[in-house]
Amino acid sequence: MRIALTQSEGRLKGLPARLEQMGLEVWRIPLIRTQTIKGADLSPLYQCRCWLFGSVAAVQAVVELGGSLQHRWLGAVGQSTRAALEQAGGRVELVAPEGNAASLARAFIARQENGWVGLPLGSRSLPTLAQHLTRAGYRVQSSVVYETINLPWPQGLGAPELIVLASPSALDSVPEAIGQRAHFLALGPTTALALFERGWSHTTVSYPNEEAILKAIEEIRGEPCPT
Repeated sequence: MRIALTQSEGRLKGLPARLEQMGLEVWRIPLIRTQTIKGADLSPLYQCRCWLFGSVAAVQAVVELGGSLQHRWLGAVGQSTRAALEQAGGRVELVAPEGNAASLARAFIARQENGWVGLPLGSRSLPTLAQHLTRAGYRVQSSVVYETINLPWPQGLGAPELIVLASPSALDSVPEAIGQRAHFLALGPTTALALFERGWSHTTVSYPNEEAILKAIEEIRGEPCPT
């Protein structure tokens, strides 16, 4: 069985080796890349006590733009984002229980923190966080700090049996013929919804980490992962 990993470089670093241990042929096909927007304005964020980060790319961009994470209440969408914040000198107070933006918003609202909320975003970030927070009565300030750029599916490359898809943005790089033949592992509900809307076969992974992906593959193949 062939599986294509399409997430950004550096995400799920240990996954390829574990998939190969399962006997899968691993294709590494990044479908998006991110880059910091030079000169992006961070001043709206500095009005806010709490900053919520929905991706590692947002952390990297804020750091590259000279933003300071010191003396901020920080929330992260997942463990990779948490690690990036801590490596940059920040103190993370909250990690989303389910590893997605809606979960991060719900967990933050449940904490009943005071003050405005800053959201460092990408050019194609969905409004999920902001919508949940504003409905709960929070004042939100956002700044677009990085852009997402699609990469093409390699010319002449056929369809693997499985494709790991980490974001709806990456879906735009998958040719229709590939999407119709493969089965997708959607890392999050928004990605699953985008696949559903296209009518492409998919399984929603319970949490965007290695263990959940391996479990999903185990269920699809009907045989246990090696220990």
